[in-house]
Amino acid sequence: MYTLEKPVFAVSDVLAICTGAVEDAELKARLMAIEGNISAVEPNYDLMAKNHELHLLPRVESVGSVSKDELVSLYSDHLSATKGAARAIYDAIKNAAPGKLCPLCSIGAVAHLDHHLPKRKYPDLSVLPINLVPSCHFCNDTKKARFPKKVSEQTFHPYYDAHLLVDQWVTATLDQGPPPVLVFVANAPTTWLESDRKRVARHFTVCGLATTFTVNANNRLSSLKERLISLENIGGSEQVRKYLAEERDAYAKKRNSWEHVLYQTLESDNWFVNGGFHDIP
Repeated sequence: MYTLEKPVFAVSDVLAICTGAVEDAELKARLMAIEGNISAVEPNYDLMAKNHELHLLPRVESVGSVSKDELVSLYSDHLSATKGAARAIYDAIKNAAPGKLCPLCSIGAVAHLDHHLPKRKYPDLSVLPINLVPSCHFCNDTKKARFPKKVSEQTFHPYYDAHLLVDQWVTATLDQGPPPVLVFVANAPTTWLESDRKRVARHFTVCGLATTFTVNANNRLSSLKERLISLENIGGSEQVRKYLAEERDAYAKKRNSWEHVLYQTLESDNWFVNGGFHDIP
């Protein structure tokens, strides 16, 4: 996971572009009539996100005389559509992810914009830029339309939740097997607020990070075996531990990445360092 700067686009501008592309004159008039309502949601969302209170944001079925389906269609027809009138804004938000790496997992390539609060539950947020987060296929598909009913169910929001990445909360254990495998879990510090501890555990579950982290780490194990045997032949277990510690430290700035946790776990495991790695298939 990593944080991103909030998009610079105002929802009023996005709505105006989308509405301008609507051909149905009657629908266009109804959309123009609710511009103030949609614009008013933006500062409220921003404040509630800063205060970690998005679970309190009311869900709506319509805005004025505009239905849920019509609001959702603004996104699919005019923002995310390849030739949509506001597609340039969609692409700008999506491409804000450095290296096109998904901020929700730091593994997959960005392929979509995820509605942090799902558009079918919050149709008034369907084209709100600060509710749109770059995401990979896996995170987007796994997260689906889940939404928080209480503070502890809020998943990580890259625009607002830098405080959740200050400390390490992803850990792993090494199952000796055979074969040896790593199992990742969310385990936030006990000094944290209970709600934040539950939030990161929720994100870990909702985005399927136990699966993606474990798969990536165990694939890395397979490529490590020959390297570790070579180091053992040169300098014994001390050389093996030194290498693992160097790799751990190389990822220290990404303390909740699977790479950092992988090498941290291996370096601290005496069985693995003293030859357990020979059991890697």
